[in-house]
Amino acid sequence: MRPLSDKTAWTLIALLAVAGLGTTGYLTYSHYADQVTVCAGIGSCEYVQNSSYSRMAGVPVALMGLGFFVALEGLALLRLARLPLAMEFGQQAAFSMTLGGLAFVAYLTYVELFVIDAVCPWCVATACITLACFSVVALTTVFSLPESAAEPG
Repeated sequence: MRPLSDKTAWTLIALLAVAGLGTTGYLTYSHYADQVTVCAGIGSCEYVQNSSYSRMAGVPVALMGLGFFVALEGLALLRLARLPLAMEFGQQAAFSMTLGGLAFVAYLTYVELFVIDAVCPWCVATACITLACFSVVALTTVFSLPESAAEPG
C-alpha cells in the first residue's frame, strides 16, 4: 500500500522545491544585494543574516540552501520525466539529500534559538519546507520497500 502515487509524490516534491527556491533565492538575493531582509516586524532577519553563523567556509548558508533546492528540483523533474537513471537512483538520492538538508536546517534552527537568540521567519519557512520534502521522500521510500524488507522478521 502506498499513500501517494509516484507521480503525485514527485510532483509534490517539485512544488515544495519551488517554494524552497523562493525562500532561499530571496535570502541569497538580500545577501548579495546587501539589502535588509524584510521581516514585516516578525523576528530578527537582519541579525540572523549578519551573524557569524550565516556563512560556512565563506559561503552564505542561503546560497547553500538555494543549491540544495535547485538540485532537488532537478531530481524531481528528471524523475517525473522518467529518465532511467532517475528512476533507478532518484529515491535513494532524494532520501540522502533531504536527510542531509534536514540535519542542516535542524542545526541552523538550534543556532537561531539557543546561540544567537534570534529567529528569521524566512529561515523557519525554509526549515519547514525542507522537513516537508524529507517527509514526502521518507514516506514514499518506506512504502516502496519490498514486503520482505519492510517487515521485521
